[in-house]
Amino acid sequence: MRVGIRIKPCVFFFSGEEYTWGGLEFMISLLYIDDEPDLLELGKRFLQREEDFSVDTLDSATLALKRIHEERYDAIVSDYMMPGMDGISLLKEIRKDGDDVPFIMFTGRGREEVVIEAFTSGATFYIQKGGDPLAQFAELSHKIRQAVDKRRAEEMVRQAQWEWEHIFNAVENPIVILSPDHRVLAANRATREALGRTAPELLGQRCYELFHHRESPPPSCPLEAMITSKKYEAMQMEVEAMKGRYLVSCTPELDCDGNLIKVIHISTLING
Repeated sequence: MRVGIRIKPCVFFFSGEEYTWGGLEFMISLLYIDDEPDLLELGKRFLQREEDFSVDTLDSATLALKRIHEERYDAIVSDYMMPGMDGISLLKEIRKDGDDVPFIMFTGRGREEVVIEAFTSGATFYIQKGGDPLAQFAELSHKIRQAVDKRRAEEMVRQAQWEWEHIFNAVENPIVILSPDHRVLAANRATREALGRTAPELLGQRCYELFHHRESPPPSCPLEAMITSKKYEAMQMEVEAMKGRYLVSCTPELDCDGNLIKVIHISTLING
């Protein structure tokens, strides 16, 4: 995989215009496929006027498919009608391999059935050629940035989710995420092991039923106190299901209007 990085003296931010993290500006690697060599050259020159674009060109979808198997790109731009394999066939082969790389169909063919097939096959955008070439490539540049920005944002969300789940399950203390009505939304590995239950067995159960074998919250329930105060609450209490005395804390997660949406419930063993 090719990754181009330029040092840029700027503060940390992430946006569709700069693609910058912590002062590092990441290049956008692009594969552009068209059987018209003059258009390929014009497109490459126009796109690479922007310093963060790195453009490879090929005049064959068959060669492009081979290249894509060898190298990773941030986006692919392809014509539709080409000798041998057409652009939609290329797109289908890419998606069949499970590759979700942004794919922009850039073609003179504007028939409705072609547009529909492109989108149903997994195209990200469809741009029709014609008119002022510079205006076309300006639109193409904008769509490339938009598609890459969206994919990178999605990858950041997936990475953040993975990191959160990794940390959540690495903590040795039993932790559950609760709804305001005491139901379990998530339980870490320590909780599952302490209760001898699987995640599906815990989800949706009320915490006082699981931990205390009761039909209602215990008198010293910190969650009940937290619902009133909407602040961190903690209480030492016996937790029957885990056979010990614990410091049980509840931390609220509030929305922008101050409404309680989730509770972080942590149990710390005092003695067994």
